[in-house]
Amino acid sequence: MALNQLLSCARQRGLILAVLCAALLATSGCRTISVGTARRVATLASLGKTDAIGTKPIRRVQRLGPVGRLFSKMPAPSDRTRQLLRRFVLDDQYRMEPDAAILRLKTQAGIEPGLELTHAVAELAWRQGEWASRLGQTQRANRMYATALESAYRFLFDPDLDLGRNAYDPQFRSISDVYNKALEAILRDLIADGQLVPGRRIILQTIDSEIAFDIDLPGRWKNQAIERFEIVSDFEVRGLANQYHTFGLGVPLIAVRSSGTDQPLEEHYPPGLTLALTAFLQLDSKDSRDPYAPKPARGGEAARLNLFDPLEQTWAQVGNRMVPLESDITTPMARYLNDPLLNTNVFATLALINADFANDFAGLYMLEPFDPNKIPVVMIHGLWSSPVTWLQMFNDLRADRAIHQHCQFWFCLYPTGQPWWDSAQQIREQLREVRAKYAPAGTSPGGPLDQMVLVGHSMGGLVARLQTIESDDRFWTVISEQAPESFEGDPEVLTRLRDTFFFEPNPSVRHLITIATPHGGSDYANDTTRWLGRKLITLPSTFTDDWASLVGRNRERIVDDTPLTVSTSIDSLSPGNPFFEMLANSPAGPGLTSHNIYGNVRNSRLAEQLGLAEAGDGVVTLASARLADAESEVEIGAEHNTIHQHPRTVLEVKRILLEHLASLNRLDGPPVVRQVSASMLEPLPVVREGK
Repeated sequence: MALNQLLSCARQRGLILAVLCAALLATSGCRTISVGTARRVATLASLGKTDAIGTKPIRRVQRLGPVGRLFSKMPAPSDRTRQLLRRFVLDDQYRMEPDAAILRLKTQAGIEPGLELTHAVAELAWRQGEWASRLGQTQRANRMYATALESAYRFLFDPDLDLGRNAYDPQFRSISDVYNKALEAILRDLIADGQLVPGRRIILQTIDSEIAFDIDLPGRWKNQAIERFEIVSDFEVRGLANQYHTFGLGVPLIAVRSSGTDQPLEEHYPPGLTLALTAFLQLDSKDSRDPYAPKPARGGEAARLNLFDPLEQTWAQVGNRMVPLESDITTPMARYLNDPLLNTNVFATLALINADFANDFAGLYMLEPFDPNKIPVVMIHGLWSSPVTWLQMFNDLRADRAIHQHCQFWFCLYPTGQPWWDSAQQIREQLREVRAKYAPAGTSPGGPLDQMVLVGHSMGGLVARLQTIESDDRFWTVISEQAPESFEGDPEVLTRLRDTFFFEPNPSVRHLITIATPHGGSDYANDTTRWLGRKLITLPSTFTDDWASLVGRNRERIVDDTPLTVSTSIDSLSPGNPFFEMLANSPAGPGLTSHNIYGNVRNSRLAEQLGLAEAGDGVVTLASARLADAESEVEIGAEHNTIHQHPRTVLEVKRILLEHLASLNRLDGPPVVRQVSASMLEPLPVVREGK
């Protein structure tokens, strides 16, 4: 049965991938794996992989060739615009001289302000811009797009047209589309020319004037260097269950952050991080009530192109109106994961079988700037995994406005081939360093940073639990009956020894969420898998040599050297490991609330009776997955490797976070609204067999 579990897991993770990585290690000496080499292996592993998170380019209509231009027809206007052309006796001129007809309509709209005329100018200019673009007439296309953009903006926001504006008229939605499409076409041209740069001034030529605007990147990303921009509509998302898109004005963008820039928190951003932005062009306002309206500049109308962060700002103010912004927060994240090294399991495999490779990347990562006013939600992945495994859940959680407003997500990356208590010591130190750096002792006691939530999947749940308990000498007595101070060895090694086996609960942690965690060990760690693990997994020589030297110099003081000589994380997960008993008997820190989520994939009763299958998630049995002192415990019908991505698991984590926020009075809105929202996320039914 154990071998079957191993083979099943290998199939899920990719048996070919494991073979490729093993071959890579064999040919590279196991300690010289470069990112480039790993990426080449990942590219091979990604061939034919259809479920990876990423993006697929959307093929767009290309420019017409010589023959196509010869037979192309000018796009026809809408029925309402055609009728308006007839009213002003401009239908023939539009067919023969479209630019002249549009200019006459625009002039008439200046004399006789009205929605019909303004809409007609915007629609016709946009259609002509599309046609000119296909014909390869770039300069004329940009002039028409700018004219369409200007007129669409006037239709939507000119105070002189307020009384006639009707949100129920189909023209209102169509003019919004014209604004967005015209702006997108202009942005695409600016991106191609490398002109979309915060701080730069751009001048657009319209059919009869010009618009000058400054590009501004306000908000939390203001001082970040952007390597390049891409347009969201050019990509289709793959591999993510849900896509979060809001509708309004503006163009959703993907901004790729420059790597290696001297910026705050540089060490906590993954390289090449992508940001979600929305471009919104605001022309000058005739409404003096708008204190932020751009001032008119000589030679044309002043304007400002704001690149808003849709996670920080969902509305733009124009005059006395709040305008909803079009946004997409999912595609930029999927675009970041387009790298095969991330969207295959190559990175996780190398981080499992080669700790030296993993240590080059180990640490705590943030996908958004650190915010002292937000509660940290720290996500810790499990064995043979990486932070990428959390992005399905992260995509859903941050789409909840209340959660994003009050929570910040941190992701831990660690070598998963080493024993879980060693990983816990590393993460304990990382959390301590972050706290010391951004919230020194004595600052903001009891504030958001002291309301931390830890979420751990699989072995990551064990790593998380060790951040929340009082060790006393329980773990140490397994190793020796003598105090560690009596041991001989290098001072640094002795310090690490004490930090690993003597620890206190992190006082900042208020909630612990464990998902599919083997609280009592896993039968997956049997003789076969442990043997394979020792053959494949390589721990750092400094790690193994230090512990071996310590054991050799203190043989007479050691009762059981297993915790110091256990060579892999698979060994450490054996149900016979005495540390599981110590973990169960260690008290949690004051004020901690624990929650547990476990999987149960129903097997046939005959298979269970014959001993061919045991209730659980396929890797962790029900007996091991249960947590006796959990405040809440939820059973999910999902397998071990996917349970943390299951919609019901996401709902349960969301419920816990919202209840945590409610207990701190951080939820906005009337109490009745909060009560209704909470009722939609009631705890799911729990099967408590044997309790």
